[in-house]
Amino acid sequence: MARSTNVFISYATDTKPMAEALTRALQREGIHAWADFQDLKPGQIWKDEIEQALDKAESFVIMVSPQSRTTPRTDAEWRLALTKAWSDSNKVLIPVVVGGSESPPFLRDWVSLHVDPGAEPNQLSAEILKVLRSSRNRVGIGASDRQERQKRLDEMALATEELRKRESINSQTDADRN
Repeated sequence: MARSTNVFISYATDTKPMAEALTRALQREGIHAWADFQDLKPGQIWKDEIEQALDKAESFVIMVSPQSRTTPRTDAEWRLALTKAWSDSNKVLIPVVVGGSESPPFLRDWVSLHVDPGAEPNQLSAEILKVLRSSRNRVGIGASDRQERQKRLDEMALATEELRKRESINSQTDADRN
């Protein structure tokens, strides 16, 4: 697997158990899988570490579900991963949608891998390994369409803000009920 030996794994909080299982499975296959839960250390500047990891990565896995909530860190990871994938056609981005039929708008340029949330973690890992090993799945966008790329990044920022507002409203509603 010479082409995809360094994989950056980004996940929404609700998909963390799958991300952990995937990380272990990739490492058993001799593939370096960068994930914040194992690679970020106290005292590091997280944004710098993420940027360096994305620069080194040949593939990016973004794991989301319809219930996913975003954080400033996931927002930064997703923006940077999209930017890297759009600017370098040799980098592969693999969206993994857990328990949903539609990809989030910011990932609509890529064909997503849809996964049943109750599926065995080994099944998910095997499917992602298959994608990583397949040279036919090398996805990238050429140097053109920079405005379209920026539009998608702006859409992602808007979706992130809407999620944050919804979370805030839900939290306030829950507090009012108590």
